[in-house]
Amino acid sequence: MDVPALGKSPKWMVYGIGGLAAAYVAWRWYTNGTSDEATADDLVYDPDLSEYGQSTAGGPFNVGGNNGSSVTDGTAPDAIDDNAEWTQRAVELLANAGYDPAVVYAALGEFLARRALDKTEATIARAAIAAAGEPPVGRPWTVIEESATGTGTLPAPGGLKASGITSSSVVLSWSGVSGAGSYQVYRNGSGVASASGTSATISGLSAETSYRFSVAAISTTGKTGTRSGEITIKTLKAASTPKPSTPTRPPTKSDPSRHRTMRITRRGQTLSHLVNEYNRRYGTRHTWQEIWNFNLKYRSASTVKTLKSRGPNKVFIGSAFWFPY
Repeated sequence: MDVPALGKSPKWMVYGIGGLAAAYVAWRWYTNGTSDEATADDLVYDPDLSEYGQSTAGGPFNVGGNNGSSVTDGTAPDAIDDNAEWTQRAVELLANAGYDPAVVYAALGEFLARRALDKTEATIARAAIAAAGEPPVGRPWTVIEESATGTGTLPAPGGLKASGITSSSVVLSWSGVSGAGSYQVYRNGSGVASASGTSATISGLSAETSYRFSVAAISTTGKTGTRSGEITIKTLKAASTPKPSTPTRPPTKSDPSRHRTMRITRRGQTLSHLVNEYNRRYGTRHTWQEIWNFNLKYRSASTVKTLKSRGPNKVFIGSAFWFPY
């Protein structure tokens, strides 16, 4: 058989090649017609996935704005399930806005307890709702703001008592209040001191005077709670200080009849102690040697004899010494 481009060829070869070709075509037609799945050669690759959230410039595959997650089930990754999670989220958001996290925690605790809030707490609660939405549990939520004349929600401290009373001071103590950041002490109805703990020393009082005291807890947001009941104390009488005798005319060294007299009033007190006390009182700078010699020179003979027998460091209560001006 004469085949173009091949020349003379045996018939069996031509028929054999033709049969094989027909069988292959039939096999391809059969497999394509009965398969339910497309082969890899039938797929068309489209590199543009922008409609699914894929950036054409590269980056994470993002479906539905899931912030980089390659898989999404339709649930927000930061979904809040309870009020504790809501509080944490609100604190984080408000802290980023410049709020003090501790103050925010305290204010939201009052809000979630459905208590009346002061102006600062109400502002924080509204800001938290605006930033994180309403708490998920217990909806609906309303910010309850206390009246301008209302008191805080903290209870009054108990067990207020006084101790260590002197002529000018007193120590006050009381029981702590949960949630208190500090305490305010009132004297005769007016604030006089603040304390971080459960006690305070009040000084600057007048001797033999009665005073009324009370105390109130201050929340961490600065809200004053209920005041405690008042207690009344009376300061002690001021301690008396022995005063030396003062002559009618100023004493001088040239005239020893003009002098001040001071006496030993305490056991163990020496002439040196007495001179120091005199110098502090009158602003002088006498030494004990100077006063000792002055007394030995100008006192009576019997007194001088007694002083010498005892010495400056061995005197007795009631012993008198002269001091020149």
